[in-house]
Amino acid sequence: MYSIFLVDDEELELEMIRDYIRWEEMGIYVAGTALNGRDALEKIEVIQPDIVLTDVQMPVMNGLDMAKRVSELFDWIQFVFLTGHDEFNYVKSALNVGAVGYLLKPLDLSEIVSVIDKVKRRCEEVRMKNRSIRVTKSNIVREMIFEQNEERFRNLAASYHKLSRHTEPRTYTLTLLGIDAPHAAQPGLSLEDGMARLQTFMEEWLADKKLEADLVVCREGELGIFMDAASHLSRFTWEDLLKQMQNTLGFTMTAAVNEEPEELSRIQDIYRETRQMLEEMFYVGNGRVIYAKDVLRQLESRQIPPFQETAYFEDIHQLASEQAAQKLRDYFNRLVMLRIRKTEVCDFAIGLVESLLEGIHEPITESHKRAELYHAIYQCRTIIEIEAIIMDFAGHAIRTLEHRFMDKNARLVHQVRTTIDQTYHQAITINSLSDQVYLSPNYLRSIFKEKTGMTIHDYLTRIRLNKAKELLADDSLKVQDIAQRVGYESTSYFISLFLKSQGVTPNEYRKNI
Repeated sequence: MYSIFLVDDEELELEMIRDYIRWEEMGIYVAGTALNGRDALEKIEVIQPDIVLTDVQMPVMNGLDMAKRVSELFDWIQFVFLTGHDEFNYVKSALNVGAVGYLLKPLDLSEIVSVIDKVKRRCEEVRMKNRSIRVTKSNIVREMIFEQNEERFRNLAASYHKLSRHTEPRTYTLTLLGIDAPHAAQPGLSLEDGMARLQTFMEEWLADKKLEADLVVCREGELGIFMDAASHLSRFTWEDLLKQMQNTLGFTMTAAVNEEPEELSRIQDIYRETRQMLEEMFYVGNGRVIYAKDVLRQLESRQIPPFQETAYFEDIHQLASEQAAQKLRDYFNRLVMLRIRKTEVCDFAIGLVESLLEGIHEPITESHKRAELYHAIYQCRTIIEIEAIIMDFAGHAIRTLEHRFMDKNARLVHQVRTTIDQTYHQAITINSLSDQVYLSPNYLRSIFKEKTGMTIHDYLTRIRLNKAKELLADDSLKVQDIAQRVGYESTSYFISLFLKSQGVTPNEYRKNI
């Protein structure tokens, strides 16, 4: 529907026009009324209707003067004039200020319908033109953000200024909305669909508030709102708007609001600064409005602090889930305070998960499973999500150990494997292991093979060779030294085992690292 504003100095006649003409049947709703041009001008500046139906002759400010003033502010508003004088001069004056038509008093219904149909066609043309201009401006803004050629950048800026039709210099602000995995809230909803819904919501909201802004899809899942600094939204408005969006769309998003007004020529700097603000969600979490004051980049560090790994694993093996969880929470809180970079946090998490699985004798051996773990952690948008993944694996480890401890033989095999893991560099025999668990060597061999699918000798060899591969990364260590460090007195025996297991000698393996 289109909105219409009615102006007439005769109050009774104004009420008749407002109440007795069937505006809704014509696809029109009355947005407001005024009794003179000056009052109308003040209200129209706020309401910004599509159409103004106004009397020509009025006190304080006549309809023609009012129309001229309004047209200077809002050139898209359409005017229809009312007059009781069927004189060419009035009609000509009305048409000269951009009126679509005029109506003579007393009003004739069929004539009103005819003129309103004409006005609505003009309104639709204006909407289509403005929509085309908005799309073009948005495309220009996006090109300017990433354009590296200076001359091309200047040409784009000139085109933007021309389309904006501003005579005086303007400054702008930028807000970035980052969608937080819409499919998590609505399974089957793609990021592309989420972006389309978000863009439609923002277009309708801006139109309802009579605000202009360029909506720019900067990257996948990231919508930029580039607007004149004079129209910039308050913090309270942004907080409220984000809640409205999330309630209406059904998924969360994070907003980075750059309140610092800048000239168009600095748009690339504005975007870079605002995107750094958006990345702060990694530390503060999803679904929030982030301002420059929230960004603590000066503290950002690549030096990750030490973690109480030994104590953490002891809690896991003692099934002390709450103590283990608290150690991890405290550590991640410290990572947030220090603003440790995402890459370092992800690498730490991957290493910890792998150690967790090795500790319960479920190491990740298949490359595709390792790739899945890397992908899952690096895809996390917040540090909270990474912490949750580790918590899940820790829970799995504790449940696995609980199950094993309920099975007497599984508990004994776990004890033997742990002994091998910790003392692989020492002389280990089946007799020494069987003595520790008070079983005969043959019975230990039998239950170990049953529970693990491999012999004790094969397990010991695998642990030793895996440790040897780690040590081969150190060029300062000789193969002979490495053999002794992993429990082999005979270097030649170590080399033969390594060749049989890996298909290459230790030195050949080292060259390919």
